[in-house]
Amino acid sequence: MNHKRVLVTGAASGIGRGIAEKFLEEGARVILLDKDEKNLKDTIIQLKSKKGIAHAIVCDIAQEKELRLAIEQSWDYWDGLDVLINNAGLALRESFVDISISNWDLIMDINLRATFVLSQIVSKKMIAKDIAGSIVNITSKNGLSGSSKLAHYNTSKAGINLLTQSMAVELARYGIRVNAVAPGFIETPLDRELKQQEGSLNITDKTPMKRMGTVLEVANGVFFLASDAASYITGTTLVIDGGHLANASEF
Repeated sequence: MNHKRVLVTGAASGIGRGIAEKFLEEGARVILLDKDEKNLKDTIIQLKSKKGIAHAIVCDIAQEKELRLAIEQSWDYWDGLDVLINNAGLALRESFVDISISNWDLIMDINLRATFVLSQIVSKKMIAKDIAGSIVNITSKNGLSGSSKLAHYNTSKAGINLLTQSMAVELARYGIRVNAVAPGFIETPLDRELKQQEGSLNITDKTPMKRMGTVLEVANGVFFLASDAASYITGTTLVIDGGHLANASEF
């Protein structure tokens, strides 16, 4: 991955930041994209000591004009991209019957539509420049099994899973691999908030490993799929959930 050009969305915090840090440690040139300008600037400062080179672009991926401009800026910065990590996402916990159309559309725009738009534009550019690139989409265990109060989120992540497979089939002829990583409960601000919302419920009760995963454990999976070590892997979804889905039939 040394000197490879990488774009990571939602990179100011959480899993996105961990992914960016992993690639930088391996010597990659990484563009961190996020709408949170303050956190993004702080992250860039904190990652300066890493082996690779980091560059920040502020963008709200829910706004298509902003997104398309950010893609052009990202591509032009190092005259191309070798790796795209579609990490940015949003989850809102609310009952199915209470989901508004505006919230449904917001989740779809950020989680699914932006992944589609980014991937389509970047893959077209990779094809034009004959770049054998890699795309990794961050989905979720919730895209593989249902749960309450997350109907819009679960649906968007399930869409990413099939989008990943469809892209992989069509882009393989150009040497572009497309895979996905589906994290379970990971120690991030989002999952810590979820744990607080659930009160006394231990959200890892059904997880055989009896703990939440770490950001680094997810980043390691993403890095593997993006790297040449996974050169014959495309169209797959790597689940990183401590065995949670495997234990789905437990009461």
